[in-house]
Amino acid sequence: MRIGITGSIACGKSTVAGYLRSLGYCVVDADAVSRELTAENGRAMPEIREVFPDCINSDGTLNRKLLGAKVFHDPTLKKRLECILHPMIFDEIDRLMDEADTDTLVFADIPLLFECGMESRFDEVWVVTLDPSLQMKRLIERDHLTVEEARTRIKSQMPQSEKAARATRCIRTDGTPDETRTEVDKILFSLLSPVPRRRRRHEPDKQEKETLSSHVQSIAPKRSGELPIRQTNSRKSIVRGMPASFRLLLFVLLLLTLIIGTFFSVKSYVNYRSEQRKIAAEAAERAQHPLFYGDLIVQYSAKQNLDPSLVSAVILNESSFNPKAVSRLGARGLMQLMEDTAGWIAHKLGEDTAEYSFDLLFDPEINIRFGTWYLGFLSRRYNGDARKIVCAYHAGQGNVDAWLRNPQYSEDGVTLTTIPTQDTMTYEGRVIKARDIYEKYYFGSSDIEKTDGADKTTGNQ
Repeated sequence: MRIGITGSIACGKSTVAGYLRSLGYCVVDADAVSRELTAENGRAMPEIREVFPDCINSDGTLNRKLLGAKVFHDPTLKKRLECILHPMIFDEIDRLMDEADTDTLVFADIPLLFECGMESRFDEVWVVTLDPSLQMKRLIERDHLTVEEARTRIKSQMPQSEKAARATRCIRTDGTPDETRTEVDKILFSLLSPVPRRRRRHEPDKQEKETLSSHVQSIAPKRSGELPIRQTNSRKSIVRGMPASFRLLLFVLLLLTLIIGTFFSVKSYVNYRSEQRKIAAEAAERAQHPLFYGDLIVQYSAKQNLDPSLVSAVILNESSFNPKAVSRLGARGLMQLMEDTAGWIAHKLGEDTAEYSFDLLFDPEINIRFGTWYLGFLSRRYNGDARKIVCAYHAGQGNVDAWLRNPQYSEDGVTLTTIPTQDTMTYEGRVIKARDIYEKYYFGSSDIEKTDGADKTTGNQ
């Protein structure tokens, strides 16, 4: 069984992970994997040197402090670094866990497990939680930070409450280390002991026997040979003395109380299980729809009056947020733009200068800027109809225009009632579904009016 361990900063993940290692379990440390990848000859260093040349020391090693300061204050640089490191970290964690003994529990300590959408890789996710005030105190003492610095670091992460809601199990670390270890022991026992064990009868040791013996002697009769007299109660019980009809009524009332109590207990349990299933389903749905480059998506969607949820859905279906993606036809980057399309967009934007090259489309910001401009162009062309916009993005404007002229696919020449090709129909369905999920979890309610599955919006350059 694969188990992911996560939690917010300074909440005690290392304490839990260290205790599991002391018990002999394999615990893969995501931070250690990251340090190995960014060592002098690490697998990630060639790309990091290319993207962050000013963060490389004279001896070729990485200046981690400078790199950390740059990405912490610049979300765009942070996303670029994540796109380099995260795929490599995920692959290495999978490799190390595959090498472990599959007959036992295997753990991975990953601080940003939920943020990276990794929960689907594990059978269970344990979240280490801590009282926020105590978290602040520990962080200040551990990293020698000011209150404002500590508050900024905590706010930069997903809230503890959200992580706890998406967890399989939560481990509180408010108490002593021994109390934390005891809580971990209880969870391990429940996992490794599926069948309840009969408790062995306690056999008292010699000292306990002597203590028990003296206690028995202290309450024994004082006169030797005299046995205690059993006291009998000649009075009838109150219930037995009641009339039969009254006893029947009392029995019915007790039975009704039992039935009602059982009903509400079952109802409460069913509601609880339903809520747990809902939370698990939402967590799985969100894990399948991660969001990277959110600031860039919002920025350039706003310039084109586009729904950022729709742009995010297109990127997910085109490249799964991989800025280095290249299709078999040669489309590049996050939004998978072809060379001729990208050149045409660069011309429209007035950027078809000597400095422009198709390789620039591997840059996330340039790719999103070009792609959103193209989606905005399609939005203006098709009057904001999301179905036609997505179909044109996938199959081309010429095909969509031809379908609209065909009464078999459009009765009025305006509404696309039928998508004739299976691949475009599948693509359109996935994008529209993903758009609704991105709106639900990341962008909230938008100003886009939705009628009959189509967005009614216009764009401008």
